[in-house]
Amino acid sequence: MKLCYYHDNEGNFGDDLNAWLWPKLLPGVIQGIAKHGEEYYEENNREAALLYGIGTILDQRIPPLPVKFIAGSGVGYFSSPEIDEKYNIYFVRGPQTAKKLGIDPSKALTDPAILLRKFIPEAEKIHEVSLIMHCDTAKSGYWKHIANDLGIHHIDPRTKDPLIVINDLIASKYVITESLHGAIIADAYGIPWRPINTMPHINQFKWHDWCQSINVVYEPANLVSIFDDRRSTTTKTLLNKGKSFLARQQLKRLIKEEKSFNSNPAVIRSHTSQMLERLAQLTIDANNLQDRLK
Repeated sequence: MKLCYYHDNEGNFGDDLNAWLWPKLLPGVIQGIAKHGEEYYEENNREAALLYGIGTILDQRIPPLPVKFIAGSGVGYFSSPEIDEKYNIYFVRGPQTAKKLGIDPSKALTDPAILLRKFIPEAEKIHEVSLIMHCDTAKSGYWKHIANDLGIHHIDPRTKDPLIVINDLIASKYVITESLHGAIIADAYGIPWRPINTMPHINQFKWHDWCQSINVVYEPANLVSIFDDRRSTTTKTLLNKGKSFLARQQLKRLIKEEKSFNSNPAVIRSHTSQMLERLAQLTIDANNLQDRLK
């Protein structure tokens, strides 16, 4: 069985965490990596079995022929897939995903990234405040400069090594995040976190889906949008400088407020226990499928 997930050309630690985490959770089950996307549809359709884990990847780009093992993925982009006998759904990211798929609500647990706690212990806190943006927002470079001006730690989500980002996150005392997995990992480790939004086109569905899974209300602080325009005119450059000044004031206010959105730790413990039980069953089912295919 191959592990299938979305690959960002510039790297995205949430997606790239798949390749690090699943071989540890399912030793001996993963036999390779597949890329999720329309351009890989026919190639993936020739596989015997695919595992879908972390990511907003439950959509029509999932091919019909392979046996599908679903463990924590979410709906949120494109059309939802039609669930048939080829789907083995152990759990999904949240109740909104379960509703969209028309499956038993009890299968709505939470994002499997919380299982990092099984392999990576808590770390010494060396960053008072960390800022992690969405991958698209981070591309401009403005928020890194703003964080540096304020003396707070900037974490770039675009990396091929997810452990760099994860180690920075868990070494933080407080996390301000536009990245969904920045929030997920902070919450899993009990680190106070606050969601922000700077993009009019932010995918709020996946945020609400995950937040509902941990009994938290998604109420992001809306900050100014600063977009990188490589054809920028002098006027646009001056406008972005003005926006950067406003962004600094907004961030300073958030840091002073120290508002956090953490879940009840008992919820995370319960989800973790249920996930591990269902992954044990997934392992049995995957091995049985492999025996039948021999």
